[in-house]
Amino acid sequence: MKRTALFLAIVLIALLPLPLFSQGPVNPLIQPPNASPYGMDILGPGWQWTFPRQEASPRLAGSLRIDQADEVLQKSWAAGVRSVRVAAWWCFLEPERDQYEWTDFDIMLQLASNYGIEPMPEIFYTPYWARADAFSTGTCITNWKRNYPPDDLADWSDFITQIVQRYGSSGKNQVRYWEIWNEPGLPEFLSIMNDPGDGTVPVYADMLNSASTAIRSNDPHAFVLLGGLSDIRGPKFLGKLLDLRGAHDVRNAFDIIPFHAFTAHKVKLDLLTMSLSQRNLQYELWINELNNSEWGQDWNRSDAEIDDLFQLIFDYGVTRTFWFKSYTTKWGPGIFHNHDPLWVPGPFVPSPFYDTFQRQALPETQPRAPAPGLPSLNTLAGPRPLFVWKRPQAGSFPIAGYKLQVDDSLYQGTPYFFDPEIDVWVPALFTHFLPLQIGPVSSSAAATALQMPTVSAAPVTWLSYQPDTDLPPGPTYWRVAAVDTAGNVGPYSAPRLLTITSGDKKLYLPYQTH
Repeated sequence: MKRTALFLAIVLIALLPLPLFSQGPVNPLIQPPNASPYGMDILGPGWQWTFPRQEASPRLAGSLRIDQADEVLQKSWAAGVRSVRVAAWWCFLEPERDQYEWTDFDIMLQLASNYGIEPMPEIFYTPYWARADAFSTGTCITNWKRNYPPDDLADWSDFITQIVQRYGSSGKNQVRYWEIWNEPGLPEFLSIMNDPGDGTVPVYADMLNSASTAIRSNDPHAFVLLGGLSDIRGPKFLGKLLDLRGAHDVRNAFDIIPFHAFTAHKVKLDLLTMSLSQRNLQYELWINELNNSEWGQDWNRSDAEIDDLFQLIFDYGVTRTFWFKSYTTKWGPGIFHNHDPLWVPGPFVPSPFYDTFQRQALPETQPRAPAPGLPSLNTLAGPRPLFVWKRPQAGSFPIAGYKLQVDDSLYQGTPYFFDPEIDVWVPALFTHFLPLQIGPVSSSAAATALQMPTVSAAPVTWLSYQPDTDLPPGPTYWRVAAVDTAGNVGPYSAPRLLTITSGDKKLYLPYQTH
């Protein structure tokens, strides 16, 4: 069956019009991942307890303000942000053993994915129940042992397995990259009792090896990142980590080294790369926290200054960056006005730095929004309606396909598509496409799911999609966006209301596969 799928993919690629190869070969069965180097630390270390809540803002308790979550992500998307670093506190997501709190994380990752902003979780902070010397304080905010490793690595491995199975390629398929801890070389993030000096190095090595094994065994398509290295002790910590051997050897446990840089960027990057060259090692480099604290809260940086900073970073071979933070703080300018130290209720007002960042990160034009055809607005439809839309004008890159979303969930009367029944990738050359699951599926399931689409040698004007399972009855909304060959998700069509007359099955189709 795998050979059949591969053969079909090769045939379909061969039928693509030549302009689609401007960004390299495009597999029409897979939504193109966005290769943009411009990310942002929108949902940094404190978002889970500081982001605005419906009952009170900001606070830990209460329902997430989905409208403001969507707003900050939509405006960040419009600024050119194409990936987001998301703090994943283990102690928030598993506050009690085997009891998981995924709701807020589900919403944030879905909203980010809606805009083609790739979420990259950084997993850290131990829950109280994983250490014998900690006790419940009601929240991990006041758990003063959260920066200590768990007593039993099996608890850590179990959690990694759960989160990867939920969001990796065999689950919702929203996450490819996993960052293991944050700044493990600093005691405020990783400590041990009676540390003799650098005692956290082998401790972190064990945690990294355990997490890497769990990630790769549950998602062979995933990439593992070291915990972002601080620009205070990061290069020295990295050197000591890479020198470990035996059971602590981590050289094959990760794929990417992320670094944090706020001042003296060239000097600190020289130290980092020297640590690798001295050991004759090469890894992909990211900067997961990038800013210039010497700029302070001065928003009015010239285009030349921003160009020079990014060019310096790229000259070192860095392939992805995350601006820290999205709002202006003492650490440097952000694209939104000051919200430090806590998120406050919106609106998220763009700062003068917003346009400067946008000119750097969003140089190309986006595809326009598709025009929906059927079902018509405010009509009744059967449980498997045929969705039809018109191909829009392309932007700087050809259109590779479309994101179609169907959702019956509302927040304060508005559809935000934070829990869609259908979230599916529809290739641009298919006049009709039945769901195709790519990834680790059984041969029998693949035989059932794989359907031969109708292929045209030239772009078609009208496209369609029909689900192969029933949608639940009642009011629901649908919308569609074009995605170009560089992985940019364009604007969505306006949500269109229809009423499903029968059917009771909910369908979730991962739209992004690797």
